[in-house]
Amino acid sequence: MFGASAAAAASAQAVTGLVLSAASMGIGAYQQQQSMQYQAAMNQYQADVSAQQNNIAYQNQQRQAYFDRQNQVMRHIGDTQAQQAAMLAYNRNIYNNNEAANKVYVSEQMKLYEAKQKAAFKSVDIYAKSIGGMGKVLSTGAVGKSVGLLAMDPGRQSGRALAEQSAGIRSAAQSMEIGMSSAQSQNESANNQALSRVPAPVQAPQFAPGVQGQGTNLGLGIPSYNWRA
Repeated sequence: MFGASAAAAASAQAVTGLVLSAASMGIGAYQQQQSMQYQAAMNQYQADVSAQQNNIAYQNQQRQAYFDRQNQVMRHIGDTQAQQAAMLAYNRNIYNNNEAANKVYVSEQMKLYEAKQKAAFKSVDIYAKSIGGMGKVLSTGAVGKSVGLLAMDPGRQSGRALAEQSAGIRSAAQSMEIGMSSAQSQNESANNQALSRVPAPVQAPQFAPGVQGQGTNLGLGIPSYNWRA
């Protein structure tokens, strides 16, 4: 009886050990499975966080690129319009400067023309007086050397008067040349000043490289090189 009881107890202990070993193995497998699931969940979470961060960064890059390029475009349009306005002002100044110079040219030419006309009328008067003076001397009927000298005197006087008229015309011509040369110099100086106020031709904006990234495209219509001012 005692031997049978001992054998039964030993068998029960063996069974219990097997049960405990099996239970232990089951717990270990469960824990391993749980650990794998946790690790997979953590990996997925980190991937989701990384994807979200990349998406946010990509969207921010799009917004920044749109802002920067839009500013460049607007600045370029403003510079282009300013340059065009400056060119219009320059052409208007050139026209006005040339008109002012032409008025001076015409005025100086008119002065010379009037001087010549005045001299021409004066010359006719001088010739008339000279002929009249010679006629008076000859009409007296006097003869001799003294009469000849008297007859020549109106001619000498008219010669001096005509020389004065010629000198006056030459002086008027020189004055015209000086006035026109001065007007030309002033015109060139004014044109150069007008040109100095014209800005250099506007260069097309140089955009930064396009946005690269992963995530949502916001469709902002970021300006590119195919736009017109």
